[in-house]
Amino acid sequence: MMMMMHRCCSHHAVVAASLGIRRIQCFPQRVFFSSQIKGQDLLGGSSGQDGNMPRIILEAYSETGFDVSNVIEKVDESEAAPSGSIHMTSSIMVFPNSCFLWNVDSVDQVTIESLTPPAILYRPKLQYLFLGSDVPLDQNLVLEIKTELREKAGIVFEQVDVASAMGTFNILNAEDRQVATALVLEQKPDR
Repeated sequence: MMMMMHRCCSHHAVVAASLGIRRIQCFPQRVFFSSQIKGQDLLGGSSGQDGNMPRIILEAYSETGFDVSNVIEKVDESEAAPSGSIHMTSSIMVFPNSCFLWNVDSVDQVTIESLTPPAILYRPKLQYLFLGSDVPLDQNLVLEIKTELREKAGIVFEQVDVASAMGTFNILNAEDRQVATALVLEQKPDR
C-alpha cells in the first residue's frame, strides 16, 4: 500500500513514525510512504458486514487531489495500474466502501450542514468522522460540529491534518470500524 503526504515536515514524520509508516521515496510536492500492516489484507476486501465489497483505501494526495483505491473496478486485468485507483481532483467524503466528491473548495466552506447529513444518514451507523484539512477550522465551529454529531448520532468527530485523516481512516477501515473522513482540497486562486 502506498500513502503520499503533501509536505515534508517534522510533524508528518513524527505522525508517520507513530503509525509505523516509513518514508521510501520523495518527489517534488509529494512524499510516498509504505506501511507494513500485519494480519490484515487491505486489498483483500472486508470480512465484516459488507461481504465481498472492497474497502476504500486512501493512497496519496497532492495539491491536485487524492489517489483513492477500490473506487472503480479494473476492466482489463492485464493493466499495470492498481485495481480501481482513481485521482479525485476535488474535496471528497470517504466512507468504508464508497467515496464521493464534496462541494467544498476551502476550510471556510465547511459547515455543520455540509458535514452532518451525510454522516448521520450513512448506514451502517458511523462511529467516527475525521475532517482532514491542512488549514485549521475555527475552534467554535469544531465544537459545534462535535456536539451536533455526538448528540444526534453518537459519532466522534475530530479535525486533523489531511495526512493524519487519511492514515487514521485507512487503519480504522481495515479494522472494519464504521469510519468516514471528509478531506478538504484547498483550491488555489490560479486554478
